[in-house]
Amino acid sequence: MSKVRQYVNRSYISTVTAACIAAAFAAPVRAQDRSGRDVYKEHLRVQLDEQVPSAREVGFDAGGWFSFAFFNYDDPVDTKKRTLRQFQLRAWANLNIRGEHQFYFRGLVGWDDWNKGDNPLARGDEDTDPEVERAWYQLDLGQILRNRTGKAPAIGLKVKAGRAYAEIGTALALSMPLDMVQFNVTAGEWELMALLGKSLTNSRNIDDSEPVTTHQERCFWGIELAYTGFDQHRPFVYYLQNDDHTAAKPEVPAQSFEYSSRYLGVGSTGSLILPDLRYQTELVWEWGKTYSNDVVYGRDKICAMAYDLLLEYLFQTRLHPKVSVEYLFATGDSDRQTSATATVGGNTQGTRDNAFNAFGFRDTGLAFAPRVSNLHIYTVGASFFPLEEHELFRKMELGTKAFFYHKASGDGPISDTTATNNAQWVGWEWDIFCDWRITSDLTWTIRYGAFQPGGA
Repeated sequence: MSKVRQYVNRSYISTVTAACIAAAFAAPVRAQDRSGRDVYKEHLRVQLDEQVPSAREVGFDAGGWFSFAFFNYDDPVDTKKRTLRQFQLRAWANLNIRGEHQFYFRGLVGWDDWNKGDNPLARGDEDTDPEVERAWYQLDLGQILRNRTGKAPAIGLKVKAGRAYAEIGTALALSMPLDMVQFNVTAGEWELMALLGKSLTNSRNIDDSEPVTTHQERCFWGIELAYTGFDQHRPFVYYLQNDDHTAAKPEVPAQSFEYSSRYLGVGSTGSLILPDLRYQTELVWEWGKTYSNDVVYGRDKICAMAYDLLLEYLFQTRLHPKVSVEYLFATGDSDRQTSATATVGGNTQGTRDNAFNAFGFRDTGLAFAPRVSNLHIYTVGASFFPLEEHELFRKMELGTKAFFYHKASGDGPISDTTATNNAQWVGWEWDIFCDWRITSDLTWTIRYGAFQPGGA
């Protein structure tokens, strides 16, 4: 009992963190529901997940965040601007016992406040039902042995169970929250990660078909092996499997839905030639089976691939400028009808589906934001800290990115179903942003994106 009292007496409550984040985007095509808000959500997710308390011998932490976001975008299909104000309140708690046991919880409530008639789902304002964003327990067997013996074990093992964020490779194939069990094993210069999980039922599906787009029931398992013995490089290889059990709501008698896929990826991250030249590269092969358009019985094969290469250089000088270039490629399918990502309007019956579709994330622009399928995307970016010598503006970063989109298969569709012309030049986009960490507990962000469509 004395130990228990000691743990309680040494616990504490951390300060509440408030974040005020504003975003704006404009596009001369219908803004997809996954577009600019996905970039904002990923930016916010990284900020929140990075603030998970680090391991201490004993400690209890709790706190919260308030975030406000403002979105404004052009919808020329309906010849109007749409405006959304989004309010979100999160609360979290973390308990760590000697670095051996860690419990983490984060909940969310929110409200979407649309201008009258602006909700693209033809509804008014929407409350976010209370949602459990993260809830997991982690057991560190290596730390248990270290605490007992005073020596680091030859093999380390961490087991995490619950609702957590899952990534594999560089997140090109998988980057999403799962209800899962994850194992991390370290042995010398090798790292092994294995996961077994299930998608969140109410999460957005990668299949944009109306009967399944708002929900999904998928089972995932994957394994990744990485080598850490090189000074400047971390090569890896992984296998990921997705089994689709999503039911259509409502049922469609003339169409079945199932996109079950397998992914084999290889890549590496690290520094290249110069110590401040960071690189990230990944090549993914995809295969599996899917129902084609207007098919109830019998699935067709999937055969696709994607590749990504990112180079980023940070100048160790005043203002800390950073420049980056990225090339992203994903195969497409010439006989898909209207969409690269949906079953309805998708693959033609009796043919192989060559359109790449996965569960990862890449920044493909704020305004256009296409899914990574049937595209070559060329990106150049730059950023710097213009007022770092002034204490108040020391952590204010200004930056810009330019995206150029080119169809991989000229007569195949992409995720944006308005790109119906038989041409390869999709268009280009220019984004600008400002990220300002005003205090340790207050962040302000503004982003603007404009897309200029091409012949497609």
